[in-house]
Amino acid sequence: MRELKFRVWDKVMKKMFKPQAISFDIQSSVPFAVSVPGRSWEPVGKFELLQWTGFSDENGIDVYEADLVQLSSDIYKIVWNKTLATFELEELGSSSRCNISAITSGGVIGNEFQNGILY
Repeated sequence: MRELKFRVWDKVMKKMFKPQAISFDIQSSVPFAVSVPGRSWEPVGKFELLQWTGFSDENGIDVYEADLVQLSSDIYKIVWNKTLATFELEELGSSSRCNISAITSGGVIGNEFQNGILY
C-alpha cells in the first residue's frame, strides 16, 4: 500500500497546516472533518485538502497538489487529472501538461495559495 500524506490550506486563516488527523465518512469515503495543531475537529469545507504526489523535487522536498515548481525557466502547477487518475504538471499561462515524474529535475518554489503572484 502506498503512503498517503496530506497538508491543508486553511481558507479562513490563510495558513498551511499539516493535519493531525482527517476524518472520513465510512460509507462514502469522503473527508468531512480535519484536526490541525492547537485546534479541535473542524469541518473540511474550511480547508483545501492537498495530497502528496508521491514525489520529491531535486532538493528532496515533498511535492503536493497545488505546488508551483520550476523546471528550467518554466513554472508549473501540480494538478490532479481525474480522467487518468494521476498528478500532472500544468504549465502556467498554458494548458500544456507533462508527466509528474519530470519534477525530480526541478524544484518547488511555492504553492498557489501562498504564492499567488506566481500563479
